[in-house]
Amino acid sequence: MSDIKEFPGISRGAAGERRQALYIPKAPQIVAAHIKKQIVNGELREGDVLQAEGRLMEEFGVSRPTIREAFRILEAEALITVARGAKGGAIVHAPNPALIASYALMVLQAEGTTVHEVYEARMAFEPSAVRFVVEHASTVAPAVLRQVVEEERQVIDDPKAFAYGLARFQRMLVELSGNKPLIHLWAAMHEVVERHQAMVISMKRRGGHEMAMMAAVTGLRSQERLIQLIERRDIDQAEAHWRRHLSRANRVWVSGFEDLRISELFKDS
Repeated sequence: MSDIKEFPGISRGAAGERRQALYIPKAPQIVAAHIKKQIVNGELREGDVLQAEGRLMEEFGVSRPTIREAFRILEAEALITVARGAKGGAIVHAPNPALIASYALMVLQAEGTTVHEVYEARMAFEPSAVRFVVEHASTVAPAVLRQVVEEERQVIDDPKAFAYGLARFQRMLVELSGNKPLIHLWAAMHEVVERHQAMVISMKRRGGHEMAMMAAVTGLRSQERLIQLIERRDIDQAEAHWRRHLSRANRVWVSGFEDLRISELFKDS
């Protein structure tokens, strides 16, 4: 490869084989990385227009094809949009969090991730999100979450709408935590959970409507209990309650679907 080169001081084994190589980025990658850093650091903001190609060629000491290739790299990452014509230019976009979720979901499907693994992940991080909510949002969270519970109650007879409500409660809980890594992690999984729960609710209600409705009502009561604990700022009890809730709920959701790959939930998409 032309971009892999040997440098003095790189050690070799007894037979002279190369132990180490240094990757040298190509010029377009270097230019793109510099502009990307300016976007991430806030030097370039949403809607800004990059300098004309000629100015960038002069600034970086590179050719026009190099600048255009750098633009293609940035455009592929949705960090710029290149408008052609007399009034054209490269328009800057802030990093889009939705792309994290979209790409992560694609990777999870490609890796054969199961529904069981997704619910295990929920069990690992949602109780911690509850703790953050109590610590940072106990004054605003109760009203927001109660509104979601009320919306769930109004659509309890509609499996798809009710599943959306359940997922929305979970999403709001994580968003109210204020923890950005958790928020992005949940964004990558929420559509999986929503689709799976809609499927399970529909199946269970066809098999026994009364028992399924009782389970739904029990779930809403558990959400209401969590809201009360958040309101009281009882961190340990709130976290413990939600851990118990997830442990019980996850068994119900996953039972019979342990080996279901999440890609199956999206096969008609």
